[in-house]
Order: sequence, then structure tokens, then C-alpha cells
Amino acid sequence: MSNKIINRLVWSQLALFGFLGVCILLMPHFLLEHNEGGVSNYGVNVRTVVPYSLAFLLCAGAVLQAARSIPSSGRVLAHLRSVLYAYVGLLLLVLVTTYPYKLNATLTDLHDLSAILSFWFEAIVSGWLFLAGRRDVAAAGLLAAQVVGFGLGFTTFVGAVHLLFIAQMVSGLAFGLLLIRTARELLDR
Repeated sequence: MSNKIINRLVWSQLALFGFLGVCILLMPHFLLEHNEGGVSNYGVNVRTVVPYSLAFLLCAGAVLQAARSIPSSGRVLAHLRSVLYAYVGLLLLVLVTTYPYKLNATLTDLHDLSAILSFWFEAIVSGWLFLAGRRDVAAAGLLAAQVVGFGLGFTTFVGAVHLLFIAQMVSGLAFGLLLIRTARELLDR
């Protein structure tokens, strides 16, 4: 059972970053510009809206399947299941608020809020995952990468730098890898 759950989590991250990689190949300028935009710019461009949407939908679907498969025994596994359900909700919230976010200030604010909530969620949950799992050099490295990504995102938010795209990719990738790693440990206990 645990292999099935871990495989779904692995597929979720492969789908997310694989399809975002397709977006980058189709339109690399968001990554390469001096004042780079965020990942959501791929969700409002006709060339990248399909892979962008697939990235979030397939990731959310695989995480939802993993969450539903987690055994109901134990407090830590119940917490992991809740984390996965929240992650699914945030992925879908970011996705649905992406499409209209350039229409007006209210929709922009709603999308920005969903992205900020997702960023904070990944940072906080990364800390929990680190504490809940084996605290070795690899886990510390992933947590450090998540903190660096979060720091870049925060400094972008306050206007000190403009590295939103890099911040999103670094923090999201570190979160995904830490999630897979710690979930495997928790399910094998």
C-alpha cells in the first residue's frame, strides 16, 4: 500500500514540474527576463495554458489519490492525509484563480492571495515534514532549499529583488521532494 501512495506522490511532482517544464520550453522568457514574472503567466497565455493546466490538475489528482489511500490509523498519518488534502485545495485554488487574474484588480488580489497562501503552506509544511521524518543531511538540504526559495519569494514580494519564478520553482521542488521522502518514511513506520 505504501508503494502505491508514494508512486502517486512521485507522479504528482513529475506531472507538476514536467508540464511546467513544457511551459518553460514553449516560453522561456518568464525565466530569462530581468524582471521575471511568476509561473501563473503560463496560465493566461494561449501557447501554455494547456500544459499549465495539466500540471496543476494532474498533480492535484495524484495527490488526492494518495491522500485517499493513506491508512486511517495513527495521528501522524492522519496529519499527513490532512496536509495532502490541503495541498490539493491550494493547487486547485491557484489554478482557478489564474485564468481571470489579469481581468481586474480584485481578481489579481484573489490570485495573489491564493499564491501567497500556497507559498506559506509549503514553507510551514516543509518544517513539519523535516521534524516528522528522518533529520539527516538530505532532509536538511531540502529544507534549506525550501527556505531559500521562500526567502527569494518574500524578498520579491517586498520589492527587493524580482526572482518570483525562480523562488516558486526552488521552493516548490524542495517541498515536493521533502513531501515524497517524508511520506515514504512515515508510511513505512
